[in-house]
Amino acid sequence: MKKIAIVHYLPLEFYPPITNLLEIASKRDLKFKVWSTHNNKKRKVFGNTDNVNIVRNYFPSVKEKGWIRLFKYFYFNLKCLMGLVFYSPDKVLYFESYSVWPVYWYLKICFKKPEIFIHYHEYCSKDWYKNGMKLVNFYHKYELETLYNLATWISQTNLDRVKLFLKDHPNIEPSKVKALPNYPPQKWSGFKRMKTSDKLPIKVVYVGAISLKDTYIKEFCEWVVKQEGRVIFDIYSYNLHQNTLEYLKGVESNYINFFEHGIEYDQIPEIINGYHVGVILYKATTINYKYNAPNKLFEYLAVGLNVWYPKVMMGIHPFGSSKVISLDFANLGGFQYEKEIELEGKKDSQIYVAEEALNPLINELER
Repeated sequence: MKKIAIVHYLPLEFYPPITNLLEIASKRDLKFKVWSTHNNKKRKVFGNTDNVNIVRNYFPSVKEKGWIRLFKYFYFNLKCLMGLVFYSPDKVLYFESYSVWPVYWYLKICFKKPEIFIHYHEYCSKDWYKNGMKLVNFYHKYELETLYNLATWISQTNLDRVKLFLKDHPNIEPSKVKALPNYPPQKWSGFKRMKTSDKLPIKVVYVGAISLKDTYIKEFCEWVVKQEGRVIFDIYSYNLHQNTLEYLKGVESNYINFFEHGIEYDQIPEIINGYHVGVILYKATTINYKYNAPNKLFEYLAVGLNVWYPKVMMGIHPFGSSKVISLDFANLGGFQYEKEIELEGKKDSQIYVAEEALNPLINELER
């Protein structure tokens, strides 16, 4: 049985693609040891299984003093490095530049050189590294100097991001850079679609992180209010800034409901399948989000929802259909929504399944 080490510094529960990977790949001839941090948003803990052993460390809080946060970063790195030494994996998969340090130094000191696999949940431009967290920019230099050359596999979430990554790093062999999309598990597609009314009101749902600055949440709420009950809008989000939380709690409308505890990932299909439409509201203020086809697009489609998304999100354009339509969320005045959705709730003809999407990576890990 192949021994696979996974270094995922950010809490696993915030990233369904990594928990889906572990659930699916652990059924194969693979043994995983994972280093990550405790989630600090009261999410249901993703625990150990027969073939998955997770080692957790404390996740720094922005409210803590700088020296405390720095100590926690150092402690994670050191504990992970020591763990890699004792585990002696056949292959190492790390996620994003936050996780680089222990992998780099393990390669420096170990005799048995494992294969290196790298995946990015987000596309990080050169400017993002330059203007972002200094420690992560420092880690990224290890990637540029060593890890990209040694890696067997590097993946982004879609082909647009692959092209952007290769443009940033023209010296990397293109054949090792793959697209690894974020699809929900196959069981979601088999979930029985709840019968929805083919009459008004139209029930719209949003699931996920939300922000007044980076999403059209305020604009969309104002539009919903103007529909005077012909549209009902439910928001499920636990990941939001204080000003966004205060805004949503302050919205006085019988047509808008805000659930601040969000939804646990495995409960999403059961809860949202009674809606007509799932909305995506990112303003695409960065190139990362401009070329993003987010998890929620495929999650909405898996349970039969129509999808409305901002036309500025170029990454969703390839998935456009009669069920997936682009809108100008800054100007919804003339939107004839009654004509633009399939109220009967048919599922999309194209099925997006995590097991199929992840198979190339799992095969390489198993090889």
